[in-house]
Amino acid sequence: MKKVLVVGDFISGSGLTQVIFNVFSRFSAKKYEIEAVGYGIDPEKVTEKKCQKLGWQFYRVIPVTKNPLKHWQWWKTFFKEHHYDIIYFNYSSSWNYLPVIYAKRYGKVKKIVCHSHNSYFSHEFSNKLLMRTLVAVNNHGKKIFDKYADQKIATSKEAARWMFNEDKDVFISINGIDIPKFSFSMENREDIRNKLNIDTQTKLIGFVGVLQERKNPLFALDVFVKYHKLNPNSKFLMLGKGPLKEQINEKIQALGIRDSVIQYDFIADVNRWYSAMDALLFPSMYEGLSLVALESQISNLQILASDTNVEDIFATSNIKKMHGLNVAKWASELEDSLGQDKNRDYLDSNLEKFSVDRQAEDIEKLM
Repeated sequence: MKKVLVVGDFISGSGLTQVIFNVFSRFSAKKYEIEAVGYGIDPEKVTEKKCQKLGWQFYRVIPVTKNPLKHWQWWKTFFKEHHYDIIYFNYSSSWNYLPVIYAKRYGKVKKIVCHSHNSYFSHEFSNKLLMRTLVAVNNHGKKIFDKYADQKIATSKEAARWMFNEDKDVFISINGIDIPKFSFSMENREDIRNKLNIDTQTKLIGFVGVLQERKNPLFALDVFVKYHKLNPNSKFLMLGKGPLKEQINEKIQALGIRDSVIQYDFIADVNRWYSAMDALLFPSMYEGLSLVALESQISNLQILASDTNVEDIFATSNIKKMHGLNVAKWASELEDSLGQDKNRDYLDSNLEKFSVDRQAEDIEKLM
């Protein structure tokens, strides 16, 4: 039996965390003993409880952004006391590279895997000096990851170049999805819309993701407002929480559209909610390979996505690549998309390559 440590943010609603659960929950408990370390913040301990259900020992390290010295000291001590056959790091950027060094130096590990899940920073600073410092440290981290990783994995070629400087010798692991689970269901549609008290004629536009700057939720809200003025029989469903929530609530209140916006911090069965929506706004500024964009295509939603996303997400005719962030253009395209009466009860063959079973099999072969 191989002992594996999986490192990730382990935040409820995080796409990175969802990929981890999608893949490693499919590993046989007879072959692998899995433990996990979370470096993010999850106050309600949703992900910790999920790890416990899977039989994984779970640890939570002090976030590096809260106390860097305690964070790094924790890792140093941890690897001196815990040894693994494989340590699997899941990161969105390369600047926090010391845990990888400590794993190699103190962990007596046989194999280190580094998996890149993004194509840019998860957060940018307005302070130019701070940003230049972060870029410099991140560039050094790329060299560290390239040197210390026995196996390099990325969600896309863009994510590979972002974390390792190049895509050579990097295994591209396309984010996998449980396809039957996310397929359109009329039963789910009727159930969720009844729960929300939305009739069959009302257009329900969705936004799914962490409420942070790079996900661009404020822009999505602006697009809905523009559309809603011309189409008052419409609602906006926002699924997610994050640092911009208060600002979003203030804007909703100021615009007087509280009755037209539905908000939930976290939905465990988001797969069912895609069926209830009529369209999805995805104006993200950058992504590795978005699960949301792929999941919603499986449900055959009409999707508007920014052109800054990696090419792989534009897998079907249901997702429209939008150039630039012009609210009026997005609202106009949204109106056109919702004017089309499309059958949603089918699976586009282009989506079959995104099967989570295939991704799990590929990653296990690399272990």
